[in-house]
Amino acid sequence: MPIFAASPLPDAAPPSFWVVQTLPHFWLYVLVSTVLFVGFMALLHQLPARGKKWLMLGTTFLAGCYFVLEYFLPVHKLDDGTLGNFITPTTDPVNNFMMIVLSWPVLLGLISLATVHGTRLAKGKPGWHNSLAFFLALIGMLVVGFWAEGHANAPAAVQFIHDSLYNGLLVNLDSAMFALLAFYIASAAYRAFRIRTAEAALLMVSALVVMLGVVGVGVAITSHIPESSNWAFFRLENLSLWLLKWVNMPGQRAVMIGVAVGALAMAIRLWLSLERGAFFSVEG
Repeated sequence: MPIFAASPLPDAAPPSFWVVQTLPHFWLYVLVSTVLFVGFMALLHQLPARGKKWLMLGTTFLAGCYFVLEYFLPVHKLDDGTLGNFITPTTDPVNNFMMIVLSWPVLLGLISLATVHGTRLAKGKPGWHNSLAFFLALIGMLVVGFWAEGHANAPAAVQFIHDSLYNGLLVNLDSAMFALLAFYIASAAYRAFRIRTAEAALLMVSALVVMLGVVGVGVAITSHIPESSNWAFFRLENLSLWLLKWVNMPGQRAVMIGVAVGALAMAIRLWLSLERGAFFSVEG
């Protein structure tokens, strides 16, 4: 049963985020995850270095076993008519629990940012105006966001401010930042396309064919070749499609297979705690 199942409301009022049928279940998830998270962190800080190590090893291994067993144990027909094993009915609650627990690092990150910017703002260090802008943006978006999205009858002015801050400011700033990446991509392409070796020349020719084959100018260059002739393969759009489907795609799939195998190997190493990071190197 989903956590956020909306209650039936009159047609005049849109459903509110806060009006849910299973609200007690949601807060139960929040309560349990909060208690476990705080308890785990307190225990982690109280244990000696060796105890911390074995606590993290055991938690990682048991969590990995849960999901591995759910996928590899034999399945049968459950009471609801679906196929699964005895672990399958517990996956939804566990996933909900995990999503709530994973939200805690976001809160810790906000606390860390507030501490850093609060210290800079209180002491008047250089860049204090940026810290002030951070607090104004954080508090403003939190208040307006919860007010506009969390209440069905939020005033139109609040909704307008929310849309202006999010769609009118944040989305446009993100678009501007990504647009600036085009110049860095063009610079990298210029450096990569400098013909110094035979491989660079092949890359340059392939890139030109692909780019010309997907624009109108490139298609017009070879449009005099009849599509029904034996030379139709040399039309730029056909050459471009051939390079993408028969040369580029197999290479991409080979890379994806390699990445998948590497990710599987890394997952196994993490599950078995063979991948020792900074924590184990420091804690011993």
